[in-house]
This record gives sequence, structure tokens and C-alpha cells, in this order.
Amino acid sequence: MNLDIIDTINDPGTPGKGGDDRFGFDASGGRAWALDGATDVTDLKPFPKAESGAAWIAEALSARLMQGPQPGQATQAYFAGVLADVRKVAEKTSKLPLGSVPGEALPIASGIWMRLDGRDAEFAHMGDCMAIVRSGNAARVIGEEGKVNDESDAARAMLAMSAADRMERLRAERRWSNERGSCFSLGPKGAQNLVVQRTRLTGGDEICLMSDGLFRLVSPYATHTPLAFMQSLAADGLLATVQKLRRFEDDASNDLPRLKRRDDASGIYLRITG
Repeated sequence: MNLDIIDTINDPGTPGKGGDDRFGFDASGGRAWALDGATDVTDLKPFPKAESGAAWIAEALSARLMQGPQPGQATQAYFAGVLADVRKVAEKTSKLPLGSVPGEALPIASGIWMRLDGRDAEFAHMGDCMAIVRSGNAARVIGEEGKVNDESDAARAMLAMSAADRMERLRAERRWSNERGSCFSLGPKGAQNLVVQRTRLTGGDEICLMSDGLFRLVSPYATHTPLAFMQSLAADGLLATVQKLRRFEDDASNDLPRLKRRDDASGIYLRITG
């Protein structure tokens, strides 16, 4: 089986910004990915040449993922090597000794990655980046859907706080994420919580890997089912689908809890051939 890349998009949501999302692929190697750097929560900028720490780690991860696994290499071992290499780059790039940077200022990212393996696809993910696989008139979600709902609940709680308390909560959560290794990070535990799933594919199946900003159409906004989302891509493409997302977000009557009204939205839409 092979990957046919149909469409891609990286919409930062804020004009003039590069954004914190990245996507990438190696079609000949049967691999693709989507990444979402977590918004910075301090003014300390260890990587001053980057737009943000979030953008830096998403870019560094995407660049390293262009180098695929060795033959027979297990996915968890591969990602342990990826994150070790990204940390080495961080140590050379940071304006401060990396060990002196507080946990709330160390960048993290969510991500989902896939590779073809015979008649199967193997997906690896941490955080809230998602994939939808369409087979004919059925669609299934790959990823941790619960995290999307958890974040909506957390946003509701934080919006009730003062700005100072909200920021302290975000900083505490960032420290916790780095200590636990719950997302792609620069610490030693960065690959320990990687979730790996396999799913059988057939020729003609379509897949969209995406950041949570694009998955919002499915959850929490619920304007699309997973199948309707994939049908929208097939009919109109990613740009038109993101435009639907932005119209919903800009409609003041859609008052859903969210810390960022317009989040970065990236995706890579592909088809399985052969």
C-alpha cells in the first residue's frame, strides 16, 4: 500500500503569524504526521529566534520526523530517539542552559504520527492531535478523544478564574506535563506515555491527521460527525473546511468555553492506494 497526499493546510488563526502547528509527510516511506505546540505560558523565551517555544518544538519535531525508523525498529524506541535528538538541538539552540529553564517555560507539543506496515497502519500519538480514518460510509477516530472533552471542561473552569489565577493554573499544568512526559517534550520521560494503535486499511481508505484546532468541528463544536467531516474534505478540501470552522468560531452566538477563540488548525488529508 502507498500514501497519496490529497491536501494539506496550516492555518494559524491569527493573520500575520506562523502559528504553533506543523504537519509533514514522507509519502515514499508511508509516513505522515500532525503536530501542535502548546501555547507558551511564560514570557521567558529560551528560543528567541522562533516565533514561540510552541512553534520551535513543533518545527524541531517535524524536521526530525523526516528521518524515519530503522528497519524493524519499534515505534516507542524510535520516538525515544527522536525526542533525544530534539533535546540535543534544544541544548545547542537555547539562549539559556536548558537545565536552568523552569518547567513552565519548556515547550511541549501534542502530535499524531502514522506509518504504513503491510496492510495495516500504525498510529502513535500523545495529547489531543487526532486522526479520522474513512472506509466507504464508515469513519473511525484515532486518538484520545477524551482529552478534547477534558480541555473543554478545564476551559470552563479557568474562564471563571481571575487572569492571574488562570495563568498560574496553566503554568502548573505545564510543569506537570513536563515532569510526567504526557506530551512530546524535552525531558527524559517524553516517550513513555506514547499511545500506539494499529488499524487495518484497504485501498481507497482516506485519512486526515489533524491538530485539535481542526478537530473542533467534530468535538466539542459537534458541527460534523467524523464521517461528515471526511465527506466535507472529499467534497470541498481542507481550506473550505477550515473556513467553515472560522465562521463558526466568529459567530458570537456559538458561546462555547474556550481559552482561544481561534486556535491553530492544521491537517494532512491522504488516501491509501494499492
